[in-house]
Amino acid sequence: MSEASSVRCGDEWKTVLARDLKEIESIRSVWEQLQSNEHYPTPNANIDRFLSVVEAHRDKMKPYAMIVEHYGKPEAMVIGRIEKHKIGIKVGYKTLHCPLSRCLRIVYGGVLGQPDAQLSSLLVGELMNQLRQRLFDIVYFNYLRTDTTFYQAVRKMPGFLTKDHFPRIDEHWCMSVPETVYQFYSARSRGHRHNLRRAIRKFDEKCPGESKVVNYITESDVDDFVRTAADLSSKTYQSALGAGITDDGHMKYRIRSAAARGWFRGHILFSGDKACAFQLALHYQKIYYMVNIGYDPALSSYKPGLILFLKVLESLCDDPSTNMIDFYFGDAEYKHRYGTEHWPEACIHIFGPRPCPVFINALRSSVSGMNAGLHQIAKMIGFANWIKRRWRAVLSTTRAKLVSDNPS
Repeated sequence: MSEASSVRCGDEWKTVLARDLKEIESIRSVWEQLQSNEHYPTPNANIDRFLSVVEAHRDKMKPYAMIVEHYGKPEAMVIGRIEKHKIGIKVGYKTLHCPLSRCLRIVYGGVLGQPDAQLSSLLVGELMNQLRQRLFDIVYFNYLRTDTTFYQAVRKMPGFLTKDHFPRIDEHWCMSVPETVYQFYSARSRGHRHNLRRAIRKFDEKCPGESKVVNYITESDVDDFVRTAADLSSKTYQSALGAGITDDGHMKYRIRSAAARGWFRGHILFSGDKACAFQLALHYQKIYYMVNIGYDPALSSYKPGLILFLKVLESLCDDPSTNMIDFYFGDAEYKHRYGTEHWPEACIHIFGPRPCPVFINALRSSVSGMNAGLHQIAKMIGFANWIKRRWRAVLSTTRAKLVSDNPS
């Protein structure tokens, strides 16, 4: 690890930093060893996936990795990307942007080594020290499990002005893949089974042309998949939030890199020649990660997203290399309905002890506190899900109108 820079943290401990591609490559063996020991290794924290994202955006971000050694033995690691970023302050689905900041974004699954309380304190303390040294302005953890000592250290160690007072917490849902699709249906209630079969019949009867699912897995499939999926995605509320699939070089590069390693899984549901829904997934360590989904909102009454999910599930049941579906980030009704395992995760920040980051934190905390209160009231009177559905419908309608008005 001679290529990476190191900082002594007493006689026992040493911190090693890697902040360019050459230094990252110099710690590859340590990175791969630590990730292989994880109970739930994620594709986001895989070194090759990480490098493909950085290389696709090399003009906008720089790699970052910190290893903590104990008497020369690597014990834990934190993986992230340093990039210019405007923290979004959400009011419902509306986002207000703060001033541009230099942000260290810790990737999902990017805290390796299952650090105990002492090691977690050392890691968080070193990140706070780097904030004081102005290596970056803000540290952002992308969906950090809340049942870990590391999360507790992130919550407790920063001072009042620099801690995240209202971290966003969501349930992360997974589904065990049954041995047969019959087992999936038999686990549903009688009424639910009826509704699923009726949805399939309705789609086949009402949508023009014969339905089929086209699967995309190779590098040569990427362009066709991205072009079709991006067209569908442009009509969805996710696209209005900036979270959809886009037909650009960055997106194709990342998917092509995944395809080169056998991880890419793309699926598009067609009715005749019309694309109706898509799923973009990564197959990694026997887990099918549903990275992005979408469907044509004009066909929402025919449930094309559900139809595609059921057809893909049937193929996954026949695939012995897949034992779990990971529904990825965010909350949705279908995840609660089909998920068999879940745990809480938080999106949480640590802010630098300087005027601008502290101001951003104060502004964000004020709005987040107001949002939390309003959400609790809406939840108590049963309006939360209704508001969410209505707002998504408005975004989808607005997005569809924009696309029709600007077909280019």
